[in-house]
Amino acid sequence: MKLFALACVTLLAACPPPGNTTGAGGGGRGGGGGGVAISPDGCGSINTTDTGRKLYSFLVASAELDRASIELEGSIAGACRKMARILGVDDTGDTKAVCTRAATELDANLKVSVKTESRLVTKHTPPVCETKVGFEAGVIAECEGRAVANNNGANASAECRASAEIRASIHTECSEPKVEIVRENVTVVDDSKFQKAMAAIEAGMPAILRATKKLELTGKALGNWVSTGAELVQSSGKLVADLGEKGVCVAGQLLAVAAASTNIQARVSVSIEVSASVSASAGAN
Repeated sequence: MKLFALACVTLLAACPPPGNTTGAGGGGRGGGGGGVAISPDGCGSINTTDTGRKLYSFLVASAELDRASIELEGSIAGACRKMARILGVDDTGDTKAVCTRAATELDANLKVSVKTESRLVTKHTPPVCETKVGFEAGVIAECEGRAVANNNGANASAECRASAEIRASIHTECSEPKVEIVRENVTVVDDSKFQKAMAAIEAGMPAILRATKKLELTGKALGNWVSTGAELVQSSGKLVADLGEKGVCVAGQLLAVAAASTNIQARVSVSIEVSASVSASAGAN
């Protein structure tokens, strides 16, 4: 991620960014938070040539990834705030702060409320995730301007594969997991704290487990997206020439993607970190 951002800053700093439009992918919180939003349509119709189609597809995927990372982090933060309120601790602050606070209090409540030789366990039925059949192949076909040899895109360009992988992970739907708290061999010594802990687990863990599964799927596609973005930046001079008068605008959009990539990495990283912490405190396995 950092390499991608550094390359963009180095190569594109002199390029004027596009206006802050609200086309597909343009959102007030996009573009790396405070910067220019990623707007695939911000430079007009660029998907009329082979080069333009691939760039447009990559920008659409990047804008969707930016929004999805915000939503996933928000889902985890919201679940932690629910847990914090039930546990009676401060529910304000950023995701890491509120989730750490909730995890710490949950762990403390369970330690003082029960007496047992083995740790209380929170079992769950993992979420079931499904992607619409043919979705990834459809993205590749649209990006390439032609049908591909198979659903895996064995003969597709790097830009189209990266775009399809990211968008497929984002558009995958995951069911809500079922959470079961196992209380065998547990002696409750403080029912008030125990009930708060149980209520907090039931209120927050399903959303956290579901968001974590989505994060895992998105994380698998991130590496290819980052490397493809870096390659596009390195060939920005050729892209500007291929796209004519819209080339400089598109270069600015790639700069917006680079700015967003840093924040996307941070959102994914902190979300996974706090999810693991809360799950451990809840005894999830």
